[in-house]
Amino acid sequence: MSREPSRNYFAYYGTSGSSETDGIILQGASYAPLSLGDSNLISQHAKAGFLRLNQSSDLMFATEAGEGGVGVVNAFQRDAESGSLTKVSSGVAGGGGLCHLNLDRSERWLFAVSYQDAVVSVFPVTEEGQLGELAQSFKLEGDGSGVDAERQEAPHAHSIYADPTNRYLFVCDLGMDRIYVFQLDATSGVLQPAETPFLEAHPGAGPRHLAFHPNGQWVYAINELNGTIAQYDWSAEAGTLSFKSVVDTLPGGFEEWNTTAEILVHPSGRFLYGSNRGHDSIVVYAIDEKNGALDLVQRVSSGGKHPRNFVLDSAGSLLAVANRDSDNVVYFSIDGESGALEPLETVEGIPACTCVRLLDRD
Repeated sequence: MSREPSRNYFAYYGTSGSSETDGIILQGASYAPLSLGDSNLISQHAKAGFLRLNQSSDLMFATEAGEGGVGVVNAFQRDAESGSLTKVSSGVAGGGGLCHLNLDRSERWLFAVSYQDAVVSVFPVTEEGQLGELAQSFKLEGDGSGVDAERQEAPHAHSIYADPTNRYLFVCDLGMDRIYVFQLDATSGVLQPAETPFLEAHPGAGPRHLAFHPNGQWVYAINELNGTIAQYDWSAEAGTLSFKSVVDTLPGGFEEWNTTAEILVHPSGRFLYGSNRGHDSIVVYAIDEKNGALDLVQRVSSGGKHPRNFVLDSAGSLLAVANRDSDNVVYFSIDGESGALEPLETVEGIPACTCVRLLDRD
């Protein structure tokens, strides 16, 4: 006889297509053991490929491709009992093809970046959760690093993050091989280059996403083009990142096409996870508690093709990965001692899924 589920969740899946079956999909879940309910499309719109929730999880922000490819951000109120979403406002970004959204630590400002034209956009967020008019928009300038002639011919902004002090913002630029550092005025939302305005990554690395360790000092960058994860020390006093070490996400001898995607630190701060697209795997590392160095634990199949994004639950017990090219989401259990993953169940029929969010159900 199985035991009663100990935790209940709402799972949200963001899809990157443009058909009537694309948008934001909701599914109920419980664990342990894992049990999944029916999945339903609750908001139909094109390119809902990235979702961002506020800390209390009553607001969700989602990307959309507007007319002519213009970047649109939608703000939704989330019902805690049913999980349903009600759109309360929208904002038009300064660039098109939005790929990442984030909030500052005060949650008064929403930031959006667009990959193709490398535009950073800043929106105010009201106390009622609505988006105000675009406060700032600017384009990252440069000719690209050119190491990868096809992917680095120009700047390509891929993600944006506020540091733990909320005084700085980082922008990963795949095309320039840079992590930009901006000073944030939390009153006006205005960004301006820091005294040291960027860190140069390894040529051809292609910085994509970042993950902060809970100590606020160690920062990990997953590099899309050369299949590595770099560790940096962050000094909020100086406003600078300092390179410490780098590890490969791929096994030795693997020569096929591959790009990395997502990176997350376990809530305990003891483990780090990254995804490989091509090798189609999740790589697991233990984090040295003294210096933050990464030690390989496991590489495990993502259970599909092109694992674009994944998420950990708040307890650090579950990992759910969105496999875009196989239209599925795969759930894994997380071993609390080693951080290792064990596949549990696959959700099929989630079209071009590029984002998954897993929320505790009240």
